[in-house]
Amino acid sequence: MAKLSTTIAGLTFPNPVMPGAGPNVADGMLLQAAAQEGAGGLVTHTVSVLPAPNLPPYKEVRGGLLNNQLWSDKAVEEWIEHDYVEARAAADAAGIPLIINIGYTAEEVANLAPRVAPFADAIELTMHFMRESGGIMDDPVAAAEEGAQLLSSYLSRSTKPLTDAIQAAKAALDVPVFVKLNPLGGGEMAAVAKACEAAGADAIVAVNSFGPCFSIDLETGESILEGGDGQGWLSGTSLRALAMRCIFDMAREIKIPIIGSGGISRGVDAIETMMAGASAVQVCTQALKSGPKAYGRVAREIDKWLEKHGYSSVDEIIGLGVERWESLQPHDFSVPILYQEDECIGCNLCELSCHYDAIYMVGKLAEFNPERCFGCGLCVVRCPNTSLLMPQVTKDDQVIHPLSGEPVGMLRAGAGHLVETT
Repeated sequence: MAKLSTTIAGLTFPNPVMPGAGPNVADGMLLQAAAQEGAGGLVTHTVSVLPAPNLPPYKEVRGGLLNNQLWSDKAVEEWIEHDYVEARAAADAAGIPLIINIGYTAEEVANLAPRVAPFADAIELTMHFMRESGGIMDDPVAAAEEGAQLLSSYLSRSTKPLTDAIQAAKAALDVPVFVKLNPLGGGEMAAVAKACEAAGADAIVAVNSFGPCFSIDLETGESILEGGDGQGWLSGTSLRALAMRCIFDMAREIKIPIIGSGGISRGVDAIETMMAGASAVQVCTQALKSGPKAYGRVAREIDKWLEKHGYSSVDEIIGLGVERWESLQPHDFSVPILYQEDECIGCNLCELSCHYDAIYMVGKLAEFNPERCFGCGLCVVRCPNTSLLMPQVTKDDQVIHPLSGEPVGMLRAGAGHLVETT
C-alpha cells in the first residue's frame, strides 16, 4: 500500500481526494457522508452574504454537465447554526481538514470570513462570479436579479477583484487561504496565479467550471437550461484537457501548492492531474452523478495504480510531468514514430490514419517507412497497444523510448526530422 497522505499549507490530508464545492456538498449531511466514504478532506459548498437565487441547476450533456448553479441557496446563518457544526464534527471524527468555501467580493469576504472562521482549517475563495464593483447587498430581490445577470458574465480580466478578496481574507483570518480560479486562455492562467501568490494566497484550486456554454434539446429545439438566455457552465470529463493545461501552466510558474479539479472521475484522472503539478484533487461532477462513494473509490484507485507502477508514495508523482517536460525538447520539428513490430496485432488502424503513406499493411503486419513519417502521431493515438509510440527528445538531441526512458538514437545533425536508431 502506497503512502497517500499529502500536505498543503501545513494541513495534512490522509489521501489527496476531497469534494469540490457544489451541490454534492450542499449541507452537513452530505459532508458527513463524504467523510465517511473516505474523502481525504472536506470542502463546503460556496456561501455568500445572501442565498443564491433558486435556479434549475443541472442538465447532462455529452462528456459532462451544464449548470447555472450559483452558490448555496441556504443562508449563511443556517450554515453557521447547523451545517458547519455537522461538518466540523465529521472532519474531526475522520481526522481530516475542513475547508470552508466563501465568495465573492472583498467586501463580502470581509463580512463572511470572521463568521465562518471558528469552523475552518482553511478558507477557499471561489472567484467564479466576479464583480468589479458592488458589495454586500441588503435587498434579496436585488440579489436575485444580480444572480440572474451573473449568468451572462464571467471573470473580469482584471486581477484586482481577486487580490482584493485575498487580502481581505488574509486580514480577517489566521488560517490558510486557498483561491479557486476559472479556466483561462494560454498565458493568462499562470499570470493570474502569480498575482494570487503575490497577494498572499496559500494555495490555488483549479479549475472551476467553464463557460458560459450552451446546448439545445434536439426534440424541442429549446435550450436545455431554462431561464435567462439558457447559458451555463460546463463541468465533467469534457473539461479534463483544459484543466490539465491550466494546472500545468501554473505549476511551472508558482511555488504555492495547487489543488486540481475539473473532470476527475477515476484514479487515473487524479494521477494525471498530480503529474501535471497538483498536490491533491477535488471531485464534484462525478460525486453528483454517483454519490459520495466516488471520493473513496478514486483514492483507492490511486493507491492501486501507485502500487502497480512501483511508486511507494503519492509524493513521487506530484509534478512528474513538469519535471519530464523540462528535461525534454518540444517537438517543434518532425520526429518519426517508434515502431515495435513484435507488438503489432494487425488491426489496420495505423494505415487508415496515416496520410503520408509511411505505414501500411503487408499481410497481417504493418510495415513502416521512417523517411516518409511526418511525426504527427495520429497512428500512435489510434494504436490499441504499444506497437507505435511517440519518441521523446532530450535537450542534447538524444531520442529516448517514452516508456523505458532508454536511448534509441540521436537526431542526425543537419538532417532535420530524421532519427538515427541504434
